[in-house]
Amino acid sequence: MDASWITGVCARRNRLEWTVLRRVKDAWEIFGHGAAETPPAAGGAGWISGADLKPHLKHFKGKIAVALATDRALLRVALLPSTEAEELRGMAELQTDKFSPFPVETVAAGTEVLAAAGNSSLVAMAVVRREDVEAVGQAFQDVGALPDAVDVAALGWWWTLKRAGQVPAHGSQIFMRAAAGSLDLAVARDGSPLLFRSLPVAPAAEAGAAAELDDWTAGCAEEVADSLTALETEWGGTGAPTLHVFHDETLPAGQAEALRQALGLETFFAHPLAELPPVSEGVARRLADPARPLAMDLAPDSWRAADAARRSRRHLLRSATVFFAVWLLGIGVFWTLLNVQRGRLTRLQAEVEDMEGPAMEVRRLRAKSLEFALFADRSASALECLRTVSEVLPPGMDLTSFAYRKGATLALRGEAETPDKVYGFIQALEQTERFPEVKFEGVSTRNTPQGARSQFGVTIRLPGGGEEQP
Repeated sequence: MDASWITGVCARRNRLEWTVLRRVKDAWEIFGHGAAETPPAAGGAGWISGADLKPHLKHFKGKIAVALATDRALLRVALLPSTEAEELRGMAELQTDKFSPFPVETVAAGTEVLAAAGNSSLVAMAVVRREDVEAVGQAFQDVGALPDAVDVAALGWWWTLKRAGQVPAHGSQIFMRAAAGSLDLAVARDGSPLLFRSLPVAPAAEAGAAAELDDWTAGCAEEVADSLTALETEWGGTGAPTLHVFHDETLPAGQAEALRQALGLETFFAHPLAELPPVSEGVARRLADPARPLAMDLAPDSWRAADAARRSRRHLLRSATVFFAVWLLGIGVFWTLLNVQRGRLTRLQAEVEDMEGPAMEVRRLRAKSLEFALFADRSASALECLRTVSEVLPPGMDLTSFAYRKGATLALRGEAETPDKVYGFIQALEQTERFPEVKFEGVSTRNTPQGARSQFGVTIRLPGGGEEQP
């Protein structure tokens, strides 16, 4: 989930309102507002559907906080003797069981710290029907965007009042917000809210509807008076409150004044609703900067588990995609280098094949040249070799074999009266500069009628012997 974007959504029966925030450095800036009418939903809890959301989903970015309408929640403010989150959560659960008329298994509850002083905390506790929360979750899940938090519109409206500087630090005030399809009430004392609730919506100002408007004014004033009486019982009495009515064109002209008169209040201020930021902005800002140590969130734990699983799958999929992309890149680089090497090897082989013919011809011509040189050089002829051997042949030694291979070797076999003559003969041959190498094959003794004779053998490498042959 992108942590640089937050979308606050207010969902009412026939209307959607949203604000998108974008994080710029260390601050959240408004990226855009939007509102749209939605068709009437089917009965039961299906007051909002994925089909209602789908056309507007393109405007939502990042984390999503959805605020339920105030008329779908029971809200109570209490002063609890603790500032620890876990202790406050447990105390709030006990208080919720007392004021909620619904079975605990059918509701979702949330708690938020409004203010803390010393060892006490002023908290707002909310109870909503679980089916309403599940309906919202199902609608968003149908379009693939499960909300990150579920809020209450009254708390988002309170944020807008504080942001606009409409809440005095002293005295008692009654705030009313009259908008299309809703009428919300908040009562504050010395800058802190003590009550949130919804009131019946004023009927349309049509011809002949004066009686209906009068009935609405009387009924609305009665409910406000009952709420003020309950507050005095719980929190003690104060002076007469000041009435502030923020309204759009849906509140009939003069009805705010009629409501003041019905309540018997002296001080009254009417304000255009446009003076306040949209409630969806308050919802988005509350998610961007949640209350400490507890912030209102009516989303069930199963959503968080599903969101964590979805994040894990997304992270795993992203990691697998990156790994697969790197693997493909590596394989591509490997095959590219392999093909380059293959191409280079093919070119080198072609060059070798092209040069092999001329090289063989050069070797053949070189061999022929050496052969011609050998035939032309008479210094290593058989006669010259025989002359050289005869010059160093000592008396009393006879040659029995003279095998001459031109340009290669000369093999001599012979016998002598004594071995010393043989060794002397071999030494004389080695000192002759004509023969590059003299290989002595040893001496053996043979008895003859003339007496014992020493036989020997020697192989002489001739000049040019051992050269490459074609």
